[in-house]
Amino acid sequence: MTDYPNVQIYSPPELPPYLESVHHLQPIVGVPNDDELIGIFSVILVAEKAAEIPGMGNPGLIFRLSEHLFDVQMARYRSKYLITTFPESTVYTPPALPAHVNIRLEPIAVAPSEEELIKVQDAMRVYRQFSNVPSMFDPHVNMELSQYLFDIQMGKHTQRAWQNNARPNNAPFTNLPRTGERPNNLSNKPSTSGTNNSGTGENVIGLAQLTQVIRDAGVQDAIERSNRLAEQANCLIERSNQLAERSNQLVERSNQPIEQSNQFADRFNELLQRQNQHMERSIELAKESTKPIEKLGGVLENINKVLVRIQHAIVRNHKGNTTRALDCLVNEKGETPVISSVTGAYTFADFMKEDEIPLPVIIDGVPQVASISEDFLGRFLRFYGIGNAFLKSPSSTELHPGCEYTARVTLSEYLNLCLG
Repeated sequence: MTDYPNVQIYSPPELPPYLESVHHLQPIVGVPNDDELIGIFSVILVAEKAAEIPGMGNPGLIFRLSEHLFDVQMARYRSKYLITTFPESTVYTPPALPAHVNIRLEPIAVAPSEEELIKVQDAMRVYRQFSNVPSMFDPHVNMELSQYLFDIQMGKHTQRAWQNNARPNNAPFTNLPRTGERPNNLSNKPSTSGTNNSGTGENVIGLAQLTQVIRDAGVQDAIERSNRLAEQANCLIERSNQLAERSNQLVERSNQPIEQSNQFADRFNELLQRQNQHMERSIELAKESTKPIEKLGGVLENINKVLVRIQHAIVRNHKGNTTRALDCLVNEKGETPVISSVTGAYTFADFMKEDEIPLPVIIDGVPQVASISEDFLGRFLRFYGIGNAFLKSPSSTELHPGCEYTARVTLSEYLNLCLG
């Protein structure tokens, strides 16, 4: 058995700010505890969701996080099972699953069968479908289930390694492959290197899928194409300047003998024509170079909308929300009503104090009543970027006469969508 140092340090990869705020991963000394493993899972979960947003995924970071998770899971496995004196007596005990997971796992002795492995993988897949429902998903159970799958896979790998080492050394030479031949059993032997990280394969999105998502967004390709077009345009402009200098030289030589003047004139016209063609081509390239930038702007706008929806979802998922949650919703500029010049720094809480006209809303499935002044109705519609048809102009906060009721209903439905 391989000797491992008593204390090892497992350093996590460097995280960007949006993942650092989820959980600050610290270097792990020795065997990781439950909280440290749960922290790694929470960061990987957010990184996977960010990868679904075009332009925000980082396959390299997710790969390094999965490597870090594999290392610490291996450390926990070594501390529990590799010190066992009699491996054939090892029993892997599964965690207790909640009632809404209709798969029952049994303890596994020595090494799992293929059916037992598939059953554990199915249980993990079913349980992770509830990851978006906090009341039905426990990060601690998720961590234990993942470690259990990792342990039994490593147990199967370890048993296979012991069986290979236990083959008799005095086997007849007639059974050995001849020089230059490939043993037949190697082609059918399942790869153990691929199963070492199977325990973490359920934790991250495949790198090929992430790469495809980023490729579909086309942001990097668009920027590279824009740079190439700009370089071509610069080359054409430089060539055009050279042609212009050449034409000036021909003009200076126009006082040469008359028999050459016609040739120079023809050549000069040809150069001018070519110069015009190059200029037209450079203009076309300049126009094409702006298209990737416009596409990039569209992608960034979509990302901004997704981030606004994520913020609304965070507010919505907070337990015990009241009408004060309305003042926490941001618009597409990342502003809340209290800091916006459009709303005049007024909030829904201010209107509640002044007993204004009721504004019915649904928060966390519960009907509640907020208030808003008629004078500020147009301001809040413009603040959230909705109901432009009710405003006198895109930059105005004044409503068309007679549309106050419909505008109030529109604002109420928007707030229901954000917090209902």
